[in-house]
Amino acid sequence: MSQKLNIEDFPHLLDRKSIQRKYELDLSRGILKADDEEDHQRLLEALEALQSTRQHLPTTSHQKEHVEPLNFATDDPTALKLNELLEKFLLLRPIKQGTASHYRNCVAELTQFLKNPPITRISQSDITRYQEHIASNGNSIRTVDNKIAVIRSLFNFAKKQGYTRYENPAENRALLSKKEKLKGGYSIFEKEEIEKIFKSEFFKIQKEKDKDYTTCLILALATGCRIGEITNLKKEQFKLSESGNNYITIRDSKTLAGIREVPIHPMFYKRIENYLNSKNDKLFKYAEIDGRGTGNAVGKKFARHLEKSGITREKLVFHSLRKFVNNELMRNKVSLEHRSQFIGHELENVNIATYTEQLNIDELADVVFPTFEKIFNLIRPHLLKTAF
Repeated sequence: MSQKLNIEDFPHLLDRKSIQRKYELDLSRGILKADDEEDHQRLLEALEALQSTRQHLPTTSHQKEHVEPLNFATDDPTALKLNELLEKFLLLRPIKQGTASHYRNCVAELTQFLKNPPITRISQSDITRYQEHIASNGNSIRTVDNKIAVIRSLFNFAKKQGYTRYENPAENRALLSKKEKLKGGYSIFEKEEIEKIFKSEFFKIQKEKDKDYTTCLILALATGCRIGEITNLKKEQFKLSESGNNYITIRDSKTLAGIREVPIHPMFYKRIENYLNSKNDKLFKYAEIDGRGTGNAVGKKFARHLEKSGITREKLVFHSLRKFVNNELMRNKVSLEHRSQFIGHELENVNIATYTEQLNIDELADVVFPTFEKIFNLIRPHLLKTAF
């Protein structure tokens, strides 16, 4: 039976001077009513007092002898569910379609696992059980951390926007240290492997069969760009500097530092010039499917390419081309700040990030082109007869 009480029925629990209104409390359904935010806070304090002294509550023959402890975190009827929180997050924090799809998948998985509780009911122990659940399904520790990072960002948003007053249950739950993440990341191609890729029979066939794919490979070595930055390119993003250097302007990237201008060595540009001239707008045929990004098809084909080339070393993917470029720049004594400007990496060093001026496109070209001449010479014999 529902029992409705006025908080003033218990003067021994509260300071009557602090009460300006009456509150309605339905113990059986957890319904709390208050007029405004100030009264709401008083009601929370009253609930704590009622919980600690619930033996003073009047009972009837229709009531159970045992009264469950009140817990506002579990009983707040206004608390958002995870999927509702995600929609508010996406409304105020627009992200790429592929990233949004990843967020939706993580939220759907956690919602199903926890049986869709309000966000105020999700605890650290729930996140621990979720981590164990992900790992038990064959996911790597890196994948576990990536999914928990999504949940952590959503709860940070919830706290900032006032959707919860509780601590973030996913805070400090990363299983891998920064050092372990770096060690367990993608591998870097060796020069001999780069040569194998471009001299393979697979590449020779694709030069005629799939120029979109082979042009992506050449641009990856020429620019060190991310796969999504390449597959989304439009013709108008290719520019010519005052000094006659060809370059790409990247307008949409994973990070703010990724918004940059990337010079292209003339030897590389010559190999893709005919291909560029044959296009009007979007360069490549790749479309985003199921939120996986436009580079997904290239990545899958590249995996087959490596297999056909006899390259079996672990953790080598399309992104390893970007890491190879960055590594070659480092080997050729290109400074950290100039490598970061070219590659589009954030600089965490305050001295460098705050007090170092960026080079203009022609100055940057002068710094990096000697390295790209060496990279081009690795694959030159396999490109000379190619008409892109």
